[in-house]
Amino acid sequence: MKSSKLAIALAALLSLLSPVSAQDAGAIGQGGATTARHGMMCRAYERVDGQLAYIKTELKITAAQESQWNVFANVFRGNKEKQHQSCKVAQEQSRSMMAASLPESIKIKEDQLSEQLEALRVLDAALQPLYASLSKEQKKTADEILKGAP
Repeated sequence: MKSSKLAIALAALLSLLSPVSAQDAGAIGQGGATTARHGMMCRAYERVDGQLAYIKTELKITAAQESQWNVFANVFRGNKEKQHQSCKVAQEQSRSMMAASLPESIKIKEDQLSEQLEALRVLDAALQPLYASLSKEQKKTADEILKGAP
């Protein structure tokens, strides 16, 4: 049971760090199975509150840490919503990717990566104060469940 919770938390973090790439999105038009796979990827951004509840419980956030947690949770939630929208946009762009020129395809990929980098920077800014407030045990747990360490 605990390993499945760990898998959920890891999937949550990985989905934050690795949304659909333009190359993957370009493959959507190549078949129904690929379309279904990418549809599932966009659904990975759902149930954010459940992911946050799991992480908060596992970290054993204290009342003193609540304000830092709330900042982190709000940024995490906002990033997930942006990623969900970006995933949908990537699916729409994929329909024209096959006809796009190489420079156009590179520009689309560049824009997507820039968006991902900005989201990661915003998340890092919210994570730093929370992580600094965690005890040694909580940091160990955070490292395990949010980085996928064994």
